[in-house]
Amino acid sequence: MRIDGISFLPASRRMDNEAVLDEIRRHSTPGFDGNVEHALTYIRWKLNETQVKTRYWFDEGERPLDHMVRAAEQAMAQAGCGPDDVDLLIYAGNTRGFIEPGDAYFVADALGMDSVDCFDIVDACMAWTRACDVAQSHFLSGRYRTALIVNAESYYVPGGVSYPSNFTLGSLRDIAHCFSAYCGGDGATATLLRADTEQPWVFHYLSTKRGVDLCTIPLPGHLGRARPSERIGLNGLGAFTSFSSLVFGYSQHMTDSLKLLAPYRDSIRLLFPHTGGSVPAFQGWADEAGFGHCIRHIFPDYGNVGACSIPAAIALHAGDGSLARGDRIGFWIGSAGMSFASSTFIY
Repeated sequence: MRIDGISFLPASRRMDNEAVLDEIRRHSTPGFDGNVEHALTYIRWKLNETQVKTRYWFDEGERPLDHMVRAAEQAMAQAGCGPDDVDLLIYAGNTRGFIEPGDAYFVADALGMDSVDCFDIVDACMAWTRACDVAQSHFLSGRYRTALIVNAESYYVPGGVSYPSNFTLGSLRDIAHCFSAYCGGDGATATLLRADTEQPWVFHYLSTKRGVDLCTIPLPGHLGRARPSERIGLNGLGAFTSFSSLVFGYSQHMTDSLKLLAPYRDSIRLLFPHTGGSVPAFQGWADEAGFGHCIRHIFPDYGNVGACSIPAAIALHAGDGSLARGDRIGFWIGSAGMSFASSTFIY
């Protein structure tokens, strides 16, 4: 399987750390129990520790669908194909507009792909990785020859899964399950894949369910579908809740999953990690696994773009010339649930 086209379009509203703090101040001040400026000082310190500097939010009038359509058109143009050449379209993102039907159908409709097979893959930040794995399996079966994977993370649109819920703090205690939202960004990606049996991608997965409730976006009716947990729903239904400090307690799984790429250590030129948080943490895990020399971080400039993380990193590095055709690259994900993955392929 090979990537013949890939595009990343960040949202347009540039948010530095002070702009994020201003949003927290605006939404939290009316009901905060205590000194909100003390809370902001602590959050500023935590943001600086992660090394995030900027991220991009969808601005008023911007639509995730429009970004996905533009990204898809760019990816198809790179691949020299049109809408009628795509056999399969997969939507693979954290955020979505529909449970029924899947977002994939609306993207296909906007692209004029009336007869394309399509579906969504829901697996938090692992969604793009799973979609690529599924696409490769379909290619190997001979069912499809060309697949388009699209996603758009829109955490910060009004009424989105992170905004304003995570920015409306009641007390210092709320920072523990809201901080992750202050590191995130919006944007869209599109990846055009074609079958190629001579260039298989290698996928490795690890999983543990001990942290199943650490990072959630619950829906109405969720109480009958999970064991009781005091961590779920703290920011409301349809809102993002993440205990980031506890998530990072699973560092051994991160290191172990990356070590599964050891046979390719000498040939991997670039390693792209999930934009899930602290650069020093990810760098340390990569160093421990023996890949610290080749890891590249987009988190400082774009924040956590969720399931867009890996395709965004590939597109950005291909765009600036630091990634060339024929290079072996790796990517590395930790995701809610919890699941961990590492993969490698020839670009």
